[in-house]
Amino acid sequence: MTSAEIVRIPAQEGETDAAREGRLLTRWALHRERSRPLRDQKIRAVLEGGGTLHCEVCSFDFTTAYGELGAGYIEVHHRLPLHISGVTETRIADLALLCANCHRMCHRSFLGESWRTPADLRRQMRKSD
Repeated sequence: MTSAEIVRIPAQEGETDAAREGRLLTRWALHRERSRPLRDQKIRAVLEGGGTLHCEVCSFDFTTAYGELGAGYIEVHHRLPLHISGVTETRIADLALLCANCHRMCHRSFLGESWRTPADLRRQMRKSD
């Protein structure tokens, strides 16, 4: 099967292909503090250093893919998650530039792993080639 083929999962008994959605719900959750100015400073430092805003794992570049719409956009990820480090002083070097897909994969729980570093994800991608 190629990656372009769609995997069809048979419906289970009683399942339908529609669901009611869109109600407003209230959630209460704890959220770890993050510094937007530090994120912006990371992006500025890369650009001022002559770099481009591309994913440090897969090299995806939003500007190349989306033109003006993608210019200046990239997600910023903590190399060591805040849920591991706890309250800490974060430096620019502690942050990685990631595309949305790689960012999600770094946070994805899979086979007992609750997170992975950008370097771990890069190694995993090389193994799958």
